[in-house]
This record gives sequence, C-alpha cells and structure tokens, in this order.
Amino acid sequence: MRIGLVVDATCDLPPEFLAANNIRVLPIGIKVGEKRIIDDRDPDTTLRFYSEDLPKVAPEDGSVPLTPAETQEWFLEQLVTDFDYVICLTVSSARSPIFENATQASFGLLQNYRERRTAAGVNGPFALRVVDSQTVFAGLAVLVAEGVRLLGEDSHPNAIRTRLEQLSNQMNTFLVASDLGHIRRRGFQKGDRSSIGDRLRGAFLGIGSMLDMKPVLSLVQGEDKPVSVSPNYEKSAERLLNFARARVEAGELLAPHMCLSYAGDPSALRDLPGFDALESACRERGIAVHLAMLSPTGGINLGAGAMSLSFAAEPKPFA
Repeated sequence: MRIGLVVDATCDLPPEFLAANNIRVLPIGIKVGEKRIIDDRDPDTTLRFYSEDLPKVAPEDGSVPLTPAETQEWFLEQLVTDFDYVICLTVSSARSPIFENATQASFGLLQNYRERRTAAGVNGPFALRVVDSQTVFAGLAVLVAEGVRLLGEDSHPNAIRTRLEQLSNQMNTFLVASDLGHIRRRGFQKGDRSSIGDRLRGAFLGIGSMLDMKPVLSLVQGEDKPVSVSPNYEKSAERLLNFARARVEAGELLAPHMCLSYAGDPSALRDLPGFDALESACRERGIAVHLAMLSPTGGINLGAGAMSLSFAAEPKPFA
C-alpha cells in the first residue's frame, strides 16, 4: 500500500524535509493588494514574500484557502494516482476553513477518483482521511514529522492516523511577535473573529497597557493567552527556549520532535539566547530539531521576525 502525507501550507517544516519524505503541500493563496501569491512552501516564494510583499501588507490583505471544489480538484491531480491511502493534516479548524473544505472535498472525491485511477492504469481503492491538527504553524510541523517517523516504522495507516489525532490534543505551541505595531495595524476583520489572524491579534493585544512589551503567546488545547511578558523580543524568546529545554531535559516530550519557525531567514533563530542550550539538550536525548520559515499566513498576521515553537507534551504552566 502506498501511503502518503498531505499538509496545508501553514505547516512550518523545511522544504528539504518535505521533499525528502514526498509530503504533498496543499497550497494557500496570499492576497497582498492586487497581487495573489500561491504559497506551496516554495522557499524562494516565501523569501520574496518576506523581503518584497510583507512590507506592503494592508489590513484587508490575508490568506485565501482553496474552496472545497478547488481542494477536490487538487486532490484528484496530486494524490489519487500516486497513493492508495492519504492522511491529510490541516491547521486548526477553529482558526481556518481549510479542515472543513478538505473534509468536504474528501467526500466528493469518492464519486470521482475511480475514473482517474482507471485512466492511469492504477487498480484498487483510494482512501483519504482528514485530520484536524488543533494547532498552527510549528505545531502542525510536529505532527507531520511524527507521521513521517511512524511511516518509517511501517506502522499501519489507521494506527498512524489514530496516533496523530491523540497527539493533536497534546500540542504545546507558542508564538513570539517582534513587531506588535504590525499586529495593531492589521486590526480586526468584520465577521471574521474566528480566523487565524483575528484570534492571534485578540490574544496578543489583550495585554492592554503592556502593548510595548513582547509577550509569549501560548496556544494549548484551544486556549490562546499570553504566558510571559518581557521588555524586549530577545528576552521573551530566551524564556520560551529555556522553557522548552526544561521540558526536554525532564523527558516530558511525547514525540521526538522540536519544531521552530521564523518570519524570515530561520538561521536567525540560532542567534537567539537559549537556542544553543535547547539544541544541545535535544541532541543528547534524540529529539530532532526542525527549523523552517514561518508560513506567509503566519507572517502576514504576525509580522517580520515572529517565531513559533512547538512540541508534544502534557500541558504544564509556563515558567
């Protein structure tokens, strides 16, 4: 059986990891003025977004997911002849319609895939299961990396899907924004308070009088809240990296992955205080560290220099 993994473009994994493991990326449109960018995690496109497009972002700009019909057509073109069983992991359904659109598309696919497979000379049934990651950005990356690990152990696809669904309830995802002015300027879109952008803006700006401070935002089990506030970005990042290191050293991770992403060149993460100690702790305990660019969806909402960090573990107070 040919088993495949699909993620949407909010998943923050390095492009070389995605390519090496034949992970297909469901694209997302990014609207900046009259320009529409197709985000499929191509590194050159993402770098151009950060260098050329992000400075021009207006309040009305944002990400535009594929419709159910567009998603179904993409599934037909990209998946049904290459795989027999596909697990599709999406950004949290509480923050984006991607999960719902992919689920609708998977139902419609049942009526159409046989003709496409027959024409390609492929026999046998095709199955696609859509999983709500219940997280964002680096959190989605952790689940995908774990899916790859389980595939490498020849686990049954149903067992992999069940394991990923279980882990989705244990994701510890954190965000640090460098430019709160960008978040403030973005404002709120009417009738769209459930979107990724508005949910994150509401949580970040909820610090009120401390607006000029740099908070660490926690996204754990559906709750978005600041868990630490520092006078500068480097200090907030250091507190987050030290917290993650402590969880690693305590042996509390439920999957051997630590994922970090950055709104820009991810090599900048290595210059942050606390990164070397975290990487060393992970290396000593067999935890893979994955560094990637933050998706344009994340960048357009959080601004340049934002970072995301995630791991799977039982929730624990930030300290």
